Amino acid sequence: MKLRTVLNELACTDFRVGKEKLLNEDVLFSLDEDAGIPHGARLLRMAQLSDFQEGAGSSAGRHIALVLAGHEIPEGLRVGGDFVVVASDLAPDAFRSAFLALPAKAALLELRRDRMFDAFLSSYDLSEFAERSAAVLGNPLIISNADGRLLAAAGKFPADAPDVQEVLERGYLSEDGPADEAAEQAPGAVRQTRHSIVGTTERFGRSWATAVIRFHRLEMGRYDVLEKDGPISGFDLELVDYASLLAGVMIDRLGAAGERVGSGSSVLHDLVEGSYLNEQTMRAQLRLMNVPVDVAYVLAVVAGRGEAGRDFYARVGSMSARALHNGLWCAREDCLVALVPIGKNESAGYDDYARAQRRILSNKAFSAMLATNELSAFVSEPFDNLTMSPGRFKEAMDLTQTVRDPAAGKAYFFWEHRFAALASISSSPDKLEMLLDKRVVAMADYDREHGTAYLQTAMMSVRYPGSPADAAAALNVHRNTYFYRMNKVRELFFIDLKDGDDRLALSFSASIMEGMAK
Repeated sequence: MKLRTVLNELACTDFRVGKEKLLNEDVLFSLDEDAGIPHGARLLRMAQLSDFQEGAGSSAGRHIALVLAGHEIPEGLRVGGDFVVVASDLAPDAFRSAFLALPAKAALLELRRDRMFDAFLSSYDLSEFAERSAAVLGNPLIISNADGRLLAAAGKFPADAPDVQEVLERGYLSEDGPADEAAEQAPGAVRQTRHSIVGTTERFGRSWATAVIRFHRLEMGRYDVLEKDGPISGFDLELVDYASLLAGVMIDRLGAAGERVGSGSSVLHDLVEGSYLNEQTMRAQLRLMNVPVDVAYVLAVVAGRGEAGRDFYARVGSMSARALHNGLWCAREDCLVALVPIGKNESAGYDDYARAQRRILSNKAFSAMLATNELSAFVSEPFDNLTMSPGRFKEAMDLTQTVRDPAAGKAYFFWEHRFAALASISSSPDKLEMLLDKRVVAMADYDREHGTAYLQTAMMSVRYPGSPADAAAALNVHRNTYFYRMNKVRELFFIDLKDGDDRLALSFSASIMEGMAK
């Protein structure tokens, strides 16, 4: 049993410790100062205030001395060494009787700890662990990750608690979530003292035990227990601490800790999966993650290494977060997904494409990260309605299947490959074939058979209209060669690139063929 559990169970109204770390010491009980102590344990014994001396030790660290000061601790009393001085409303004899009852309660606590560990060993996921640990604690509970995402809930919550019901419905803790008012001070105290704490909410007058979930010193989330079906005692707090440690192990195994601990954003994961109920909930969570709202976004899928997995993309995500500020990322088995804010449209027309390209292409750190790791970025259409996230994610994934031989370090934008992407994902080749100008198909077939580059030359004419010098430079040929090829395009394939309709047919058909070939 922890010393702090003892203080809670004895209903001490105040305490002072010689060393802060004593509160987390496991203690045994005895009135006999000479009792044998197992290796690694500390013996808690009672002492009189009259025997207390400032800074005195207690049996070379083998004992911790519990000193009852009365109803109040004398002002100015300094406590040192292995002493803890407490105040209590109980009379000395009643306090002593309560102390003598602790060994039997400690045995019961150990039994419940064993039940909690069995709940952990027999659970396949967090939902099952939540159900089993709630049964041990005798109260309903909520487990959330570092992003505030609801990972599991168990037990019957009161129907007349709209704050709790809202969290269960939305799937996220928020600024007015369950235990958050109770935890305005609690999480800070929990993080500082590294143990759970009980607070009473002002809304609905409900009490919660809140533990910060940690794994290898990383904060993984929260374990919140509602005092509903039974009172939360000091022993329950120690069990809540223990359960939070076990939950940390499970969260780490599941990779569900959230972006704040380098596991990727649960918020973004739910956005692209379409798990949110409404846009209002999405926007509230983005605000909590310090992501701009009321702006436009793009989704960037980063991929390239076929053998890479989630762990690799999680490391890439950490690097992307440093390069792409104010965004979110989440790692998947086959790619990294990043939500990139691109600001507001500031023109009478539509400048989202230009702003997205500036945001990504001018980011040297992001480009260098892509090149160094042999990765490419595939960027969706811009959007400002968050409910469109699943569709935009699919666009970016479709683009990964459209671009042939993507170059490491390069970003590809959906709007530049729109028709090719549509052709790539089409399930009806016959209908696509209807869209193709057969003169362009014949040109592509001729190039494959004869090793010529008439289609490529024609496309440069479309890309650089009225600029034969630029078109020739892009082809890396002499201007005379460019003009010769253009004459052959008109002569062999009956395509006049001075005609607007023929230029449109060429560009559209070439894009469709690119997607069909992929």
